[in-house]
Amino acid sequence: MKFISSFLALLTLLPTILAVTITGQIKFGDFPTRNILPVGSKVSINNGERKVWVKDDGSFEVPHIDEGEHILEPLIPGYIFQSYLITIHPSTMPPPPSQPSSPSSEDPSTPSSPTIPTYSIHIQPFYPAKAPLPISSTSLAHPLVITPLAREDYFTPKGGMNILGMLKSPMVLMMLFSAVMLFALPKLTASMADMDPEMAKEMAETREKMKGFQNMDLAGSLSNMLAGSTEDSPNSGTNTPNKSGSNSGSGGKKRRGR
Repeated sequence: MKFISSFLALLTLLPTILAVTITGQIKFGDFPTRNILPVGSKVSINNGERKVWVKDDGSFEVPHIDEGEHILEPLIPGYIFQSYLITIHPSTMPPPPSQPSSPSSEDPSTPSSPTIPTYSIHIQPFYPAKAPLPISSTSLAHPLVITPLAREDYFTPKGGMNILGMLKSPMVLMMLFSAVMLFALPKLTASMADMDPEMAKEMAETREKMKGFQNMDLAGSLSNMLAGSTEDSPNSGTNTPNKSGSNSGSGGKKRRGR
């Protein structure tokens, strides 16, 4: 009978032992939560496996959390919050000390009171790219007090003028090269004229010929270049006899009129 009564006592404690409830409070600094809390504010467990509503005063309760690791994430529209890793692990609590009694009243057949199993809650910030700390480390206070990290801001400021970005453009590089050559080439030509007059004369002639190409007078430039190259060549047609002229006097016949 005593064993049955002890078992029934454990059964009565079982619902309270297994019912682990996570509670917390969401605060927005010195501002009242009731006036700031957006509509649709929730708290998510394990990436949406369970969701509970946040009350008007910012408090929330997540009941019946099983043993193991769970990720708690506040879902407040317009704000960014830190996620938390909650580890629920069993721990044994020693039985309460009993009143001392006389040795004569002790009954060896009477079973000692059983230990009461309980659960401990360990809370730490959750970082996906970082290994969690062991449960032996310092835990955050429970109930949780959660404050937002920042407000959600999707505005991207317009970028200003980037000088280095402009210099990377091929068109800008070509313009700079043309400008440098425009100012440097005359000075280079003048210095070369002082050193070698013949070379300066050749460069001046080449520059004059290239002006036709710049003015889109391609046909005229080609004809001038070809004419300049054939001026010094001897005329091969001066020494050949004119056959048409010699035969025109002897072989020609006059047509008589009717």
